[in-house]
Amino acid sequence: MTQLTMMKLKDVMSRPVIIDKSGRITEALDMMDKHHVRRLIVRHGGQVMGILSIRSICESLGSRRKYNHPPSLFHAADALSNSFALLSPDDGLEKAIHALKEVDSVVVADTSIRGSVSTSDVLRHVSPSGPVASLMKTPLTAPPDARVSFIRKLMMERSVSRVPIMDGATLVGIVSETDVAAAFRGVKHRSSQTHEDNNVERMIALDIMRVNVTTVTPETDIKEAARIMLDKDVGALPVLDDRRRLVGIITRRDIVRAI
Repeated sequence: MTQLTMMKLKDVMSRPVIIDKSGRITEALDMMDKHHVRRLIVRHGGQVMGILSIRSICESLGSRRKYNHPPSLFHAADALSNSFALLSPDDGLEKAIHALKEVDSVVVADTSIRGSVSTSDVLRHVSPSGPVASLMKTPLTAPPDARVSFIRKLMMERSVSRVPIMDGATLVGIVSETDVAAAFRGVKHRSSQTHEDNNVERMIALDIMRVNVTTVTPETDIKEAARIMLDKDVGALPVLDDRRRLVGIITRRDIVRAI
């Protein structure tokens, strides 16, 4: 714990990516894509109002009561989340790690917003050792023909951010919250309001899943899994055994919670 005690948040934090609460959801998604982040700090009048995450956007865009409204009508305030901790630049990294076990994001501020600390920021500096098998969880899965609306509901109800897509016993892809949010946004941009409901309901996992999924084995060291996630800019890795069977999944947050 010596390393954690010595490291300050000002030494590990990332540059803050900020949006005003009146900013559009479409603008937020563009900012996330540009800066390769999944969360934005929402500010108004110089004060931190909350965070805007891919999960909160996915929940907002996928809500049935909002099907008939294009993303351009949604503001950051419509998908605001309060799952964040506010810490000082001089607080230790250990304090941020503790916070990230309970909240989605850490905002670093004093007289103004100085930065943010995510699970990726933590893993760039520290991670535990041991086999992936000691941390992996049993994943929720879906078939290629599963409705995207069903996958979104599964994510919301079970608090998961990624769903491996299985064709029988074979891993063929993965769907993340980012993919779901992008899919709903794309349909709403392309569809007239009259046909939007049907277009959303017709989308299936095969339409939006990412293929050529990076995987690890149960024996892979956790430090190596963390390095792969950072190098590939992915938040989770499916775990396959020596017969290529899906036996688990490990996320960045799983690793941080084990520190």
